[in-house]
Amino acid sequence: MSAKNGLWLAAALLSLTPVVAAAAETTPAADASPVDAVWVRHERMFSFMGFTSHYSCDGLESKLKTLLRLAGARDDLKVYGSCSEPRGGPSRISTARMTYWTLALPGSPQAAPRAADTRNLAHAPKELQAADAPVAAVGQWKKVEVHAGRTRDVEGGDCELVEQFDREVLADFTVRNRASRYSCVPHQISLNGIQMNFEVLAPLPKAAAPKPVSR
Repeated sequence: MSAKNGLWLAAALLSLTPVVAAAAETTPAADASPVDAVWVRHERMFSFMGFTSHYSCDGLESKLKTLLRLAGARDDLKVYGSCSEPRGGPSRISTARMTYWTLALPGSPQAAPRAADTRNLAHAPKELQAADAPVAAVGQWKKVEVHAGRTRDVEGGDCELVEQFDREVLADFTVRNRASRYSCVPHQISLNGIQMNFEVLAPLPKAAAPKPVSR
């Protein structure tokens, strides 16, 4: 091969590199094939006391709803905030009562029927105190990436909140290939502090949520 031809071939290969890289980025990592699953109801108390960011009741409710939906919870989730400051103002300590449905694989420990957790829920709405049996559904594996500044409604100041959500709440979801990393520094905001990455068993796109089983 002549030197001229060799240079031409090298230039051609270099020109293809961005195309190959772009194709790799757009290829979904998760398997989009339908998966038999069941909806399972969860009830959880979430108490937050951050150093960097303080949330109002409405603000905490909004952030938790965003994270629950990103993680694959069904759209009919409920979040009720309770704060140490009057409603509308940021609170040093914020608490939320949450009820939400997640998909689980049939026969897995997460799919086992569970009773309602009534601890600290005596004054919660009735729908939050109720328990339901799993409901048959179909889902698919979905790749989730949550990064501050690149994910809607997630900011650098949410680092401590997202990390706590990952540590406490994500256990209720059916996930795999977790590769999350956090670098939350008190009283500092960093756009690189949140790297929440995993695959979750999530509802099919635009699928209608099945109605809970009547009793």
